[in-house]
Amino acid sequence: MILDINYDPQEWKQDVYIASKTGVTYDEDGNEIPTYDKPNEEPYQFNVQPVNTDVDIAEFGEKASIMKKMVIPIAYKETFKELDVAYLDGATPKDEQVNGANANYKLLPPRNGNAVIIIFLEKLIGK
Repeated sequence: MILDINYDPQEWKQDVYIASKTGVTYDEDGNEIPTYDKPNEEPYQFNVQPVNTDVDIAEFGEKASIMKKMVIPIAYKETFKELDVAYLDGATPKDEQVNGANANYKLLPPRNGNAVIIIFLEKLIGK
């Protein structure tokens, strides 16, 4: 039996919205409440993959099952930062009352390479 494997990286791309973290406010109990800019209006088209390599699993352990990685062009260097939030897997900022409310992943620190940037994303609990 021959498996039909999707080997075209252009077909691995999906719609991604990202809201940049702008700061933090505090509630009456002193808990941090992050604030975000309005996300991009048109979705980015980025290569998003599950975290499933041995190296990534060794690094993230049990968290690897709730993580993804995004491979983006180096032209986006300095565009995204740690703790920004992303809307993946069909989530959109449509009808949000508060910026970032519909986001379902947070960005870990971007890792710059020679031609691409790798950004690991961790699923937000309860989303």
